Amino acid sequence: MTGKITMHQVAGKTFKVWADFNKRGCFAEDENGTIKQISGSGYITNDITVRKAIANKFGLSTFRK
Repeated sequence: MTGKITMHQVAGKTFKVWADFNKRGCFAEDENGTIKQISGSGYITNDITVRKAIANKFGLSTFRK
């Protein structure tokens, strides 16, 4: 079961972010369809926290929009 899909922009790229309640974490999908888990021990919803986690997992140089 998944939560609401939200869109976030990081370093000029758009990402889909959602919470997966069965896996107890948050996931992000980039424009190419690559899916990575950005939070494994809970759910994150704050925009700046989500953007920082995306930049970290996808190896982006900045978390800014």
